[in-house]
Amino acid sequence: MASAASRFAILGEHVRREFFMKAFSAGLTNIGRKRDNNEDTFYVDDKIGLYIVADGMGGHRAGEVASRTVVSSVRDYMDAFSSSEAAQRLGTGEVSPACAAVCHSIELANRVVHQLSQDQGSYKGMGSTAAVAFLHGDTLVTANVGDSRIYLVRQGKIEQLTQDHTLLAEQMRKNPSFDPHFSTSPMKHILMRAVGIQESVQADAYEMQPLSGDIVLMCSDGLTDMLSDHDVLQAILQGGTLDETCRRLVTLANERGGIDNITVVLIQFEKEEKGLLQKLFRSR
Repeated sequence: MASAASRFAILGEHVRREFFMKAFSAGLTNIGRKRDNNEDTFYVDDKIGLYIVADGMGGHRAGEVASRTVVSSVRDYMDAFSSSEAAQRLGTGEVSPACAAVCHSIELANRVVHQLSQDQGSYKGMGSTAAVAFLHGDTLVTANVGDSRIYLVRQGKIEQLTQDHTLLAEQMRKNPSFDPHFSTSPMKHILMRAVGIQESVQADAYEMQPLSGDIVLMCSDGLTDMLSDHDVLQAILQGGTLDETCRRLVTLANERGGIDNITVVLIQFEKEEKGLLQKLFRSR
């Protein structure tokens, strides 16, 4: 029989606190003021911690097909990953299993979109951007192809976590002294990398530890073409619910011209504290 001291020690183990990073999200897409249809698609799932923004391109509504295909392909792949404990243990040694899974999901989406564009003439040349965020445990994986962006808002500051895959961004990376103000607007929108255009594509991926109170913004270029990073930050810092902030950002982009479809996803992170004893009682 356990002694009183050992029983108290065991109880101490049970009431030890564990911290879990929880994510809460909202999303909104809008056709804008100049386009006839919306080629953006987004997806949010707080249960598995998956968030996607895709901005399609292509004639005869093929852009809509491309962005929807990206979202459905990534969603199905990551849903399977989340439900498989075996898959979550498989790593490459260089990146975590979750990061590898996100990159593989985008590669799968690329194959599906590319094959559709080859099989159906009306879809020829279609493609899409892809921005994906995935919360796995206490790690946030972000990955992107194209110019849909992911930002981190932390302690009153904003930081872009993704790199644009445009001709302008490529020129600026090769030549840091290149002045973007002398660029023509087409340079800003010519994609050097997109989902479905080629047989294969490589996503840029990044892993980070979110902090309680962090906000992550995912968006299509319909937002960032109209608003500067400072404008975006100020709109977020005004506060309100995530839904209200999404509407505020979309409204601002439309007020500035709304030349493209606008999609915004906001994710807020909070640290949830649970005692093991509380967990045990709740599980009964």
